[in-house]
Amino acid sequence: MKYFPARSITAFALVTAMGIGVPAVAFADSTTTTTTPAAPSAWTTWHQSWVSYYDGIKAIRATYRASVESARATYDTAKSMATTKAERQAALVTLDAALTAALNARVTAITAAGDPPAPPAGYNGTTYVTGIQDANVAYRASTTAAQSAYAQALASATTSAQRRTARLTLDIAVANAIVARSTALLALGAPPAHPGKTS
Repeated sequence: MKYFPARSITAFALVTAMGIGVPAVAFADSTTTTTTPAAPSAWTTWHQSWVSYYDGIKAIRATYRASVESARATYDTAKSMATTKAERQAALVTLDAALTAALNARVTAITAAGDPPAPPAGYNGTTYVTGIQDANVAYRASTTAAQSAYAQALASATTSAQRRTARLTLDIAVANAIVARSTALLALGAPPAHPGKTS
């Protein structure tokens, strides 16, 4: 059985991405007799689904970042070409609308992704990975709620002061979520040895 090194799970906890371990396929020495590879363990199968899940989450984040960058580039162009206060204000309104749409799309996609697949019971790493997942799920729930509230506040903001207040509220909520997640991950302690080994 192939074990995933403990440092792989530690790296995942820090950057929410793990590499996919490829099971080795053993072949017999004889040219006439072959051995079929063993069926993957429940841990290996789950690990692959976990990696796929987080690849999806990373894709959602990448799409959101691309949308924000596009919106800001469009705003910068419009602002540089604006010659009146009304044109500058119109560019800002367009930016706010684009940021709101990007946030709403991200919130919808993250919500639709649901929770990550739970690790199988009976393995050394089950409890540890469950703790990582709980911390990440709580973090995403907090930041998603904060971004949804920010999108609503941005959509209804009519002054720069209101926009700044909405942004500050978002920043504080995200910072609190990061602290809570970091605290939860630190509380897990060191990762278990041989997390893919049955306990």
